[in-house]
Amino acid sequence: MRVALVLLIGCGHEAAPPDAACTPSTLFLDREGGDYDTGPIDDALANHSVLLDGPMHLEPYPHDDATWASTVACIRRGLARLPIDVVETAPSIPHVELVFTTTYWAGSPGMTYVVPDSCVPHQLGFVFGDALPTDARACQMALVGYAQLTAGLSIGDNCNDFLDLSMDCAPEREFVDAEVDCVDALDQPTMCRCGGTTQNTFAAMAAAHPACE
Repeated sequence: MRVALVLLIGCGHEAAPPDAACTPSTLFLDREGGDYDTGPIDDALANHSVLLDGPMHLEPYPHDDATWASTVACIRRGLARLPIDVVETAPSIPHVELVFTTTYWAGSPGMTYVVPDSCVPHQLGFVFGDALPTDARACQMALVGYAQLTAGLSIGDNCNDFLDLSMDCAPEREFVDAEVDCVDALDQPTMCRCGGTTQNTFAAMAAAHPACE
């Protein structure tokens, strides 16, 4: 397999039947590591990931409390326009989980994050602190991974967008509400993972995380 580098809102009157579009989204940021295993599909509740070949213990995130707090605050700001609850305690409901650990287990010590290379939603991604010198970069890689896990997004060519991996962009980024070219690791135009050659990252994220009417 190739790999790629809630606000809880009401759904109407209590007596009304559940609205599938109102299902809240939860993102769990796990800095403690732990025991994970392979599975045919991702299952964040069971700690099963399609990226693993077997049982594995992952070390805790190697950065201090202040750096972690800054990273979490940055992630919350990046997702603030969307109905997503960002939590730091393992939830007992279905959720997406980003595991912050030390180093990529399959080599490539410079790898900053890894998620399944797929157009369908997944539940588990991994962020590697040993390759992330700043909390701002850790925040961006987490947001990139989350966008790929939930909305099938690709790396893009717009320095204002989280999905642009360039290091020399302006510090304040967002999910851009405009068409952006998809690019490969060499910053050359390529097909987006879900088809086409351009993507609107904000529209894709909003579609993947619908708000209640």
